[in-house]
Amino acid sequence: MESLRDELLAVFDAEYRDHLRAIRAVVASGCADRRDVAEIFRRVHSLKGAARAVELPAVETVAHTLENRLSALLAASALPDADDLRAITDTLDEIDLIMTSAPPEEDTRPEAPAPADNAAYVQVPVARLDALASAVHDLMSVADRHERLWARVMDLLADSRAVMHAPERMRADPVAEFGRMTRRLMAVGRERELMAGQIDRALLRLGEEVHAVTLVPAESVFGSLAPMARRIAREHGGPEAGVDVHMHGMGVQTERRVMQALRDPVIHLVRNAIVHGYETRAQRLKAGKSERLNITISVTLTGVRLQVAVSDDGRGPDLRAIAARAAGQGLVHADAPLDARQLLARVFEPGFSTRGQADSLAGRGVGLSVVAEAARALHGTVRMEQRQPAGTTVTLTVPVSQRQRTVLLVENAGQTLGLPGRVIRHLLRIRREDIRMLNGLPFGVVPHPPDGVRPAPEATQQAEELVPLVPLMAFVGDEDAPLPVRDGAVSVAVMEVDGVRCGFAVERMVDVRTLLVSDATAVGLDSELVPGIAWPREDQPVFVLSPDRLFARWRLRGNGGTVRFSDVDEAARVTPVRHAPLVMVVDDSITTRTLQKTILQSHGYDVCLAVDGEEALAQLQQSTRHVDVVVTDVEMPRMDGFALLAAMRADPHLADIPVVLMTSRDEGEDVRRGMEGGARAYLTKQKFDQGELIDTIRGLL
Repeated sequence: MESLRDELLAVFDAEYRDHLRAIRAVVASGCADRRDVAEIFRRVHSLKGAARAVELPAVETVAHTLENRLSALLAASALPDADDLRAITDTLDEIDLIMTSAPPEEDTRPEAPAPADNAAYVQVPVARLDALASAVHDLMSVADRHERLWARVMDLLADSRAVMHAPERMRADPVAEFGRMTRRLMAVGRERELMAGQIDRALLRLGEEVHAVTLVPAESVFGSLAPMARRIAREHGGPEAGVDVHMHGMGVQTERRVMQALRDPVIHLVRNAIVHGYETRAQRLKAGKSERLNITISVTLTGVRLQVAVSDDGRGPDLRAIAARAAGQGLVHADAPLDARQLLARVFEPGFSTRGQADSLAGRGVGLSVVAEAARALHGTVRMEQRQPAGTTVTLTVPVSQRQRTVLLVENAGQTLGLPGRVIRHLLRIRREDIRMLNGLPFGVVPHPPDGVRPAPEATQQAEELVPLVPLMAFVGDEDAPLPVRDGAVSVAVMEVDGVRCGFAVERMVDVRTLLVSDATAVGLDSELVPGIAWPREDQPVFVLSPDRLFARWRLRGNGGTVRFSDVDEAARVTPVRHAPLVMVVDDSITTRTLQKTILQSHGYDVCLAVDGEEALAQLQQSTRHVDVVVTDVEMPRMDGFALLAAMRADPHLADIPVVLMTSRDEGEDVRRGMEGGARAYLTKQKFDQGELIDTIRGLL
């Protein structure tokens, strides 16, 4: 019986969330007519009955109270006033709190379960189940066809044996008999070829449909956080404290395990935003803010990465308090300058808190370290930033799949290594003569500001950012490896972990790929440094490195020792400085920009970036360096690719620059419009091939 009740509770967990989500949507629309009241009443009544069925008396009681209030409104043909709407919202919050809070250990009543992870049941649209059933049916049809083909093969084999045991059949008319057997064999071969394609398509479709069933919307996981935030605000600031929670991107879908794993970290972030961002009503009004704290939970999907950002308009991080605490824990030097990026990375250290006293909500230095651990467990990152003019944003970025990861492929001493894309900040080609030597150690200059961001006028005088350079080979094979120099330059992947950056020099950058990564189990493999292996080709594995372990070993090894270069004599020759061709990549997708930049730089091109046509045109008109080729998307905000192309052709200083359109729009009319507008090439993203892109650019140069 206990297992049956567990199953019923799992079903109820999904059902009550659906009811609450629908009721909140009606309330948000204003509950403008009697049909809205009737819809809320119907759902509350159903919720009460379901709660009774699974023996949840607390939920049944609060639902019954609201049902009576709604019944009175319906009997009087009245619409709910402000008090009624508040009562509805408060009731939904109370049900949410009952369902998401575990009962005390000594309480043995059959009350609400601890927060469920929906392991037993998930809600799946009927259309999705139909599509899955159809995919299974297609695969079974192919299997039946395979059985029939095998029967034909066995008949052909039986005939062949009969001929062997009755050679007179061949002597009677050998040409006819051989021809008949050959035709049957060729028919079987043709059928096998057709079937191979059917099997591939059926398996692909089945895999896609099975994957789709595992997806859940963000709303199912984060939709109940608003009432929790309101309760935390009242606990922290008293009955008058208020918070407005705004949700964006709740329709975004990803794997259930990934989304569920983010729930607790996001709860910690919401609690942190309230406790550390809290201001009294007078303080907020004096600062020109609304009376209530605003918290925004945003979910976005970019390429193969999921981002969950929690923002608030509260006080914002106190950098001096963070610096003092970090210095007290020995994380930074007491006299170190206030570097916002590195200081805000320290708040995720275990035991870190700027609160003087601990209470039930904060001050124990646990919350944000839990967030960082959760991000690392999902092979993701977490970042805190100051908002302008006030407030804080914390962003969790994780792969949409726990097995799929985006990695930069590099070659070192015949090995193919994978560097996780989540921690890579810059990919550089640094000329040997541009390497800075400080205290006998090599450093490289990092572009400032970040790629694709135009500096403000007052920022142009900021100091250059230098990162230490170390050979990646020193940590994966040869401790005394030199910095690898090829064609007079060093290829460097600048990585950042916990606010600290280091440039790892590699022999060659190959590609950026999204790979299925499995746990590393090879005998003799350093499983700490190489926790995963991918197989993009059957004969060549990719060893995916752990950035945390790589940085830990870099710190342990230190950056000292004798610095050597792999071709010192050649690099020391005095040669004239030649700039590589400069290619501008214009695309509103940061994933696409990063991918194209990596490909181009690995083939020796310099690259500059723009997020849309308007920014690209401004850079082209103001740049002191000539752009040799422009590779642009078509669909972009503010100014699209067609408009950028027209503007360049109208400017005599830009008209001769070759333009390559790279877009997902592959209709003949779009291709004709682009080519007639002056584009020199038109490539489609659906059939993207990096070799074709490189060949196209080489042809234009």
